[in-house]
Amino acid sequence: MWQVQTVYPWEHALLYVNGRFERDLPPGRHRLLEFGRTIYVARLPRVAFTQTVGPVDVITADQFALRLGATLTAKITDARAAAESQYQYITRLQLAVQDALVALATERPLQALLIERSQLGGILLERLGLGTPELAIEGASLSSFVLPPETRRLMTEVERAKLEGQASLERARSEHAALRSLANAARLLKDNPDLMRLRTLQAVSPTGKGATLVFGSDALLAPGPRA
Repeated sequence: MWQVQTVYPWEHALLYVNGRFERDLPPGRHRLLEFGRTIYVARLPRVAFTQTVGPVDVITADQFALRLGATLTAKITDARAAAESQYQYITRLQLAVQDALVALATERPLQALLIERSQLGGILLERLGLGTPELAIEGASLSSFVLPPETRRLMTEVERAKLEGQASLERARSEHAALRSLANAARLLKDNPDLMRLRTLQAVSPTGKGATLVFGSDALLAPGPRA
């Protein structure tokens, strides 16, 4: 009796006969004789695959709680070892990533994690190293960064306080600049009385509404001592 197996280019196919590994089956169609034998073909992905881990509950160096999750890209490098480990390489990979995420958090305060968020994938990849004996890790990224509601509320209040402080500082700077301008103007008018008279003439210049203003002869004279 024959068993027909079709192997595709995107998969590993391992032939086991009577419970023992015999050979890798290349892509194509294979006719396997079953007479008096037990035939089993283990199949695993040949191409890179993605694996999501988490979110994992972690504590930062400054004792803030949050949840981190990661997405990995990995590729099987030893199909036989992966199959004969009963596919435990996935479990070992998940545990390694969880440990790495916990270590990333405990080594850094929350503010540092927020600043380095875009770089944490590369840091995670370095920490994981070459992966497990059965597969190699080709890429890693932080897929989730979840803060508890109370922490988000606290950070919002901190940012609001920063913005309010900046606004107050800008108002104080504007008021200081206005006072400095007024002080300079007062100094100029005190040292140059003619400027005051010229400024008065500018202020009462015709407005286009037909208004007429009459000054006494003393209005344009420099003030002097009274008799």
